[in-house]
Amino acid sequence: MNLNNVTFKEKSTWVSLVIMLFVYYGYFSRVLDGFLNNSLNKGENVGLFIGAVVVLVIFQVVFQIIAALSNVKDADQPTDERDRLFAVKAGNASGWVLSGCVLTIALLIFVEDLNSIWAANLLVLALVISQVVCYIVTLFYYRRGY
Repeated sequence: MNLNNVTFKEKSTWVSLVIMLFVYYGYFSRVLDGFLNNSLNKGENVGLFIGAVVVLVIFQVVFQIIAALSNVKDADQPTDERDRLFAVKAGNASGWVLSGCVLTIALLIFVEDLNSIWAANLLVLALVISQVVCYIVTLFYYRRGY
């Protein structure tokens, strides 16, 4: 992949995907460690979640600015029909994934009687998975070319 031939929207999507995976890998590895050690409580989990969201926002702002400054002309272009089509297709796939995850989590809550920390983290995981799917589908269409 030649970065000179990549549109700003595609670069932005790559940046968002990498940041999302990086931040939530850190978050879920800490949460899983807390679960395995039986040391994670609600307060700590909320703190981890807020910290992950703050780091995600900061990274997004900083790296999106860097991506925009690397190609100001392309970054200033309005969204075209192709970008909107890709966003719709990716959003549709993401919505289906999120729906499936939420229904699965609801079933687990009813069957396994999950506690609120487990349920909340599974819902956050469902959101992260659906957003990652959205980025991947968008990138697929950018690479595919139509």
